[in-house]
Amino acid sequence: MKPAVLAIALTILPASVAFAQNQPSRALLENDQIRVRELRLAPGAKQPAEARPNTFLYALTDGSLVFTPPGRTAYELTFKAGEALWIPSQETATANEGDKEVRALVVEIRGRPPAAAAKKGRPSKAGKKSSKKGGATKK
Repeated sequence: MKPAVLAIALTILPASVAFAQNQPSRALLENDQIRVRELRLAPGAKQPAEARPNTFLYALTDGSLVFTPPGRTAYELTFKAGEALWIPSQETATANEGDKEVRALVVEIRGRPPAAAAKKGRPSKAGKKSSKKGGATKK
């Protein structure tokens, strides 16, 4: 199923258009199984803390995002354009503290409630596994 989701997402991507400055994302596809959206987060922009399902992120630009789970230490994830990342289900606020817009294709995997869907952990880049302690480790 994962290759099919990626194929659908990448087929939709060329249809993206410019966003209004105050609109951080635009839904490209949404149903009861997945939500595909293009994220455009301006420098200094923040998204409030909310429960987020398991998420696949494909970076369209170089950049970094700061994740702040309630009551926990914030951490930064830096990526290059073309990198694929897995972000486990979690409640977190997200911010672009850099000086360039961050653009990414985001595929949220729906199904189970976010709190019960995955082990706690930090985002990981393709080719890496999350350790039991929550950090990203190499294969």
